[in-house]
Amino acid sequence: MTIEDKLLSSLSYLSILFLPVLFPLIVWLLTANRPETHRNALHALLLHILPTLLILTFIVLAGVHGLITKNAQSTGWFIIILIGLGAIIVLALTIYSIYKGIKILVD
Repeated sequence: MTIEDKLLSSLSYLSILFLPVLFPLIVWLLTANRPETHRNALHALLLHILPTLLILTFIVLAGVHGLITKNAQSTGWFIIILIGLGAIIVLALTIYSIYKGIKILVD
């Protein structure tokens, strides 16, 4: 893996701090002839999209819970639990992306 490939792969993961989704997408589209960089960019892109999908899923779950129970207090607590769980997962994914970006750059 060349220095340029390492840098692009690393920045794809680290872009969660400055251009999530957009930077890995651009790298993924432009590196079809570099398989390892292409794979890392796709992996970073999926890691950056995952929190959005998670939030949308939690919104749907909260809505369904509210419609089924018709209890505002119960739904409120359910939403608070989902927000806490979502925050933990998003934090873990962010830390993992930073770890992967640094690991690729150091190796």
